[in-house]
Amino acid sequence: MSIEPNFVSYQERVNGLLTHCLSNPPPLSKPLYDAMYYGVLKGGKRLRPLFVYTLGMALGLSLQDLDHTACAIELIHAYSLIHDDLPSMDNDDWRRGEPSCHKQFGEAMALLAGDALQALAFDVLLKAPFQSPKIVKMLSVLAKAIGSWGMVAGQAMDFTGSSGVNKSDAENIHSLKTGALFGATFQLPAIIANLPQDDFLTLTKVGNRIGLAFQIQDDICDNENIHFWKDPLERENHLKGLKDQILADLVSILPSCREKNSSLIQLIKILFIDKTIDNNYRLDRKKSFL
Repeated sequence: MSIEPNFVSYQERVNGLLTHCLSNPPPLSKPLYDAMYYGVLKGGKRLRPLFVYTLGMALGLSLQDLDHTACAIELIHAYSLIHDDLPSMDNDDWRRGEPSCHKQFGEAMALLAGDALQALAFDVLLKAPFQSPKIVKMLSVLAKAIGSWGMVAGQAMDFTGSSGVNKSDAENIHSLKTGALFGATFQLPAIIANLPQDDFLTLTKVGNRIGLAFQIQDDICDNENIHFWKDPLERENHLKGLKDQILADLVSILPSCREKNSSLIQLIKILFIDKTIDNNYRLDRKKSFL
């Protein structure tokens, strides 16, 4: 089984947008932009933009409708990885098979690069081709997803509670640290498509569950929190339950997801480590490729 051609074209599209965003630095900011460029464009699967485009197309939107959102989400993701790797956080020297940003450019410049990428993400989203009320709502949703109600809160919980975390705590951390940005990945196309509130909330849950499943598998690959999943059958049943919930929710909103060849369903199957999926059709879940 091979990767769907649309997915490759979406990856290439967002890479082009990201390159454009980072190719014209102000004269005095070139060292900073070098670190930003390195943090964003040194590899990565662009999984979150893939979901933006695939969901958006299923909702009847155009690629142009989705470009700013896809780019902004990936810039936020890149900023979070740069900061996550810092010595004061996870202290990781490698990312995507290359030296992490702080090893390449120094801790201070990496910190500033992450800050600048977050600001750039909001600037990119602010320029999306929609009326002001929609833009304001999108900015608000993204800010909540990545701040003290979402991603940053999850990182804080992870940082302060690492010595006494149980399975429930770990899932709460994952839901915020990873699930919240995945939630925004689904929320923003829903806002663009003017979906009713019930559908918006359902897609929010879908994104959060995808993020939770993603992080559980990442823990397993990284041998972190592995004591929660000593029983392989329990782990498989838990992930299967998440996948079943995700698919049921998507089918309830998007009739096209009832088709086995639905792009969105195929992308979700790539995400889940599933014995029914050919090895060549899986995303490499190792941290070096996140």
